[in-house]
Amino acid sequence: MFLKNKDFFAKPARVGPKAPGDQPDRVPEENHTAEPDGQKTETATMVQLRVQDEQLQRDMAFLDACSRETGRPEMHKQLSELRDYLKNARFTVAVVGEFNRGKSTLVNKLLGQDVIPVSALPSTLLPIRVEGGHRDELIWKKPGGETHYPLKPETWDTLEEEIGWDGKAKGELVLRQTLPVLQQNELALLDTPGTNSQVKGDLSMAEEALSGCDCAILTIAAVAPVSESELRFLQEGILTKKVPRILVVLTKLDLLSEKERELVIRNVQARLDSLQEGLPLYLSQSGLVPGWEEKAGPKAIWDQLTAWLRESDHTYLKCQRAHGLLSEMAEELRGLYACQLEVLEEKKEARREKVEEKKRQLLGNSHIQWDQLEIEMLNRCNQNFTWIREMTEERQQDVIEKLTLELSHTNNPKDWWEKDYPYRMKMEMIALGNALESNLQSFYTRDLGWLNHVLQEKYKAIVPPQNQRMADKGVFRGARSQAELSLEDMHNTRLISRVGTGVVTVAGYLLFGMMGLSPLGMAVGIGGGIVSELFMNRRVEEQRARLGQTIRTELPGVFSRCVETVEKNVRETYRDAIGNMQKACQNWANAQCEAMEKARQQGEDPTKAQAIRQKVEKLAAMIQD
Repeated sequence: MFLKNKDFFAKPARVGPKAPGDQPDRVPEENHTAEPDGQKTETATMVQLRVQDEQLQRDMAFLDACSRETGRPEMHKQLSELRDYLKNARFTVAVVGEFNRGKSTLVNKLLGQDVIPVSALPSTLLPIRVEGGHRDELIWKKPGGETHYPLKPETWDTLEEEIGWDGKAKGELVLRQTLPVLQQNELALLDTPGTNSQVKGDLSMAEEALSGCDCAILTIAAVAPVSESELRFLQEGILTKKVPRILVVLTKLDLLSEKERELVIRNVQARLDSLQEGLPLYLSQSGLVPGWEEKAGPKAIWDQLTAWLRESDHTYLKCQRAHGLLSEMAEELRGLYACQLEVLEEKKEARREKVEEKKRQLLGNSHIQWDQLEIEMLNRCNQNFTWIREMTEERQQDVIEKLTLELSHTNNPKDWWEKDYPYRMKMEMIALGNALESNLQSFYTRDLGWLNHVLQEKYKAIVPPQNQRMADKGVFRGARSQAELSLEDMHNTRLISRVGTGVVTVAGYLLFGMMGLSPLGMAVGIGGGIVSELFMNRRVEEQRARLGQTIRTELPGVFSRCVETVEKNVRETYRDAIGNMQKACQNWANAQCEAMEKARQQGEDPTKAQAIRQKVEKLAAMIQD
């Protein structure tokens, strides 16, 4: 669930003493709770954050009409989000990153209180907007209305049941708090789902948050710094969206040794500079690395955010961002209209033939490109198979060595085989399944990101991630194989042998004692015990050898069956992605063909070409501006 600690509602953050039932109309000026790192936050100078530009509004209205006319509903949605962004009077900071990178923890540290419970699981299912308010409350804003929840323990269960895990929930959660750090700065912090989550819609929710923010904080964990998927998201999800201000925060640095920390920081900074020089890098914790005092800890991060907040160029930056996004839309629409115009300007007798030729050429070239994308995705899928085999063979050898070592130390192989072996196999197989799942999901996210980059660039389309496990836990929990072997319980056998040896020793002592040869009777008893123990040890070794051979024979088959299942799931996941890719590309091609056919049908109207020509010219002017 997106909220991970029921105590959060039991003890919500408060500001100053309040009488029961008292709902203040404004925030008290004294007796506030502690600020981050014990520092008092200064009230930010009020700056203009809402953009009121009539020309910009006219341009958006024009593009909106063009997007409807050309059948591009996604542009209408983007323009609607852009209008909301320009009207927003709060300085919105979107905290983004892959799951388990410390996003929620960072938000709590910046606010100085645990307003968002945290977890190591990828559990933020909806964006959580934390903003100032006159009272503490939680609101689920969704299409068609909003639902208010009291801050009490049972709210956890209510939200978990209503939102669920299927990825179908829409909207965002608004957590209003009477924290001075929010009240005094007209600032909102937006905690988002992990960008590499396989829950359908999580990536789009993070991207939507970035579309409407004034600042983006990208969290990167020092224990797994700057993966290829993180670099791609930084490039495609943040930089290309022209977010005005960007901050990269390195988290979990305390989990590394002191020697490793500086090396990791240098490597992270180098990878960031490879994308864009000057991207500011901060550390989430202070006091860990000498020389980073001014860029480490919540206070340093907060100082940078409030410094940006107090700048006076917000409306300029918003307008620049809006103009850049509108220019990209105008360029795409101009291409569509230019295609129509070319058809309209053809002579009547050649128009139909020209249109059909263009459609054939478009579809032919497109299918070649789609086939190339399919081949590349299948190659990437096959590379996963190679990794799976290598990783599983290595783990298989380790498991065989561990089990045979344990077997060599047991004195009762039958008991170990029936009790210890099943549990050890279960734990080893579950660990293998978890390792495969984690890495394969990462590989899939990387490959899907590459595919979506190509699709977005050429076809203005994306393939949504699939919420599907590749190394299902059930496969590995029931994967162990255990042969039915007839084994002797050496504990009982050893006990019987020792009793028999004792009887022989007593009988020999009595018999030879009567003959005056007591020492000889004792020697016979001791000798019998030694022979019996040697015999028992040999039988234990025989059973160990038998079980060791069984393990070495059967385990490869167990691992092989699991690998086959995983490979099947991986193949299906990539096939689904390829199928969705083909549908998205076909929809794009159909839209292009429909536009050409529509232009051909309207070719008899002499005013139509002139109208489209004017639109092309106006769009070209918008691109140049």
